[in-house]
Amino acid sequence: MNYEALGLTIKDDLKEAIALINNPEIDPDVRQMNLEVLFRETGGQVYRVVYAMNAWDMDIDFTEGEGINDFYYGLAKNVSDSISTGGRSNVDAQVDEWLSNQILKAMWDAFTTAKEHGKYPTVTRNEPSDCCDFCAQFRNMTFVDPSPEVFKRHDRCKGTITTSGYKTRNGLYVGARKAWVYMGN
Repeated sequence: MNYEALGLTIKDDLKEAIALINNPEIDPDVRQMNLEVLFRETGGQVYRVVYAMNAWDMDIDFTEGEGINDFYYGLAKNVSDSISTGGRSNVDAQVDEWLSNQILKAMWDAFTTAKEHGKYPTVTRNEPSDCCDFCAQFRNMTFVDPSPEVFKRHDRCKGTITTSGYKTRNGLYVGARKAWVYMGN
C-alpha cells in the first residue's frame, strides 16, 4: 500500500482549515498560535497513523515512533506571515512538502525501528540498463536486511523494487517515486 498517497488524502481538508485560521482579520499572533496547534495536531496524527500502519506491516506493532519534529513552528510563522508579505502563493507548496515529510518520516522511523527489532525484509531492485548512476549501483541486486538507502527513489525512476518479509508489502513495491529520504533534525 502506498502510505504517502493515503496520508495525502487529508491535504484538501487541511488547506480548508488553514484558510479559515489564516484570516487577515485575526490578530497575527493568534493566527500563528492557532496554525501551530493545527500543524502540531494534524502532523502528529498523520505520523501516528502512518507509523502504525507501517509497524503492523513490519510486525513491530508493539512500538511507537518518535513523532514529528518541530518544523511546524516555522511553517505556522510562514503561513501566518504570508498575509502581510504577499507570499500566499507559496503556502500550498510549503504545506504539501511539510505533510509529505511527516508521512515519510513515519515510514522511515518504522523501517529503522523494524531493523532495531531484528526484522529483516528482503529487497530486490531491478534497474534498466539506461538508469542513472545512483540506480546503477543497485542494478539487479537482492538485499537481506537492507538499509533505508535501498528504498531511495527519484522522479521518473524506471526501476522496480520487490520486497518480502512484510505482511502486506510482499511483492512489487510501488511507493513514492520521489526520493524516500527523511532529512531529519
